[in-house]
Amino acid sequence: MFVRKQKLSKMSGKEIMQAVGEKYSQVACEPGKKFNFPVGRAFAESVGYSKELLDNLPAGISESFTGAGNPQPFVNLQHGECLLDLGCGAGLDLYLYSQKGGINNKYYGLDISEAMIAKVRSNLNKLEVSNVELLSFPADKIPLADNMVDVVTSNGIYNLSPDKKAVLSEVYRVLKPGGRTVFSEIVLKEALPVMIRENIDDWFRCIGGALPEHDFIDLMKKVGFGRVEIISKARNARCGHKLAVCANIRGIKNL
Repeated sequence: MFVRKQKLSKMSGKEIMQAVGEKYSQVACEPGKKFNFPVGRAFAESVGYSKELLDNLPAGISESFTGAGNPQPFVNLQHGECLLDLGCGAGLDLYLYSQKGGINNKYYGLDISEAMIAKVRSNLNKLEVSNVELLSFPADKIPLADNMVDVVTSNGIYNLSPDKKAVLSEVYRVLKPGGRTVFSEIVLKEALPVMIRENIDDWFRCIGGALPEHDFIDLMKKVGFGRVEIISKARNARCGHKLAVCANIRGIKNL
């Protein structure tokens, strides 16, 4: 397994996504390895996942945690709702949603890394969670029908995707009318220098592909989302640049 070290401008979207899959497979298989972005339980605790909660879960569910922040307080999942978690990683967020929504809900977890999918499957089996379907696909090719889910959530997936509009369009497509997307993502106070946008390592840490906040919101509206809002903003160890901040964002699919 290896990750290409070449300028982003020389890489196709497909090559970037392949590199992302390789990098996050390393996170799944070697969570103790040194990465240029925070990985693991200590980071999860720093963004609000409780120590007491994590103490009672398998170590494997938090050791590969690489979210942008913590969308959990804002999703407000209701009983009977169907949820899709994009970039589900090792399954920490997905497991917590399954506990909040109850056994009668249906959950989907999607990740581009087959190693991550294998890891989340193992973690959920240990926790005896059976109402989750796992999908190994890129986020711009969601293998679900139109108008199928009530909620789409994610934790740092958009900045790993070279075509954010395609991902947002897929999210909009699979949501039911009136459904919502609630997610955490790194956004910028202003555009970054070109130099940072040329380095694949900065892409992996969700900085090189980040957009200014107003550009990201405008893109959501162009795709069709209404009532788009920034719920909260804060800096954390994932931000990695003085212009970066983690935002929790909500958008509604129009009726």
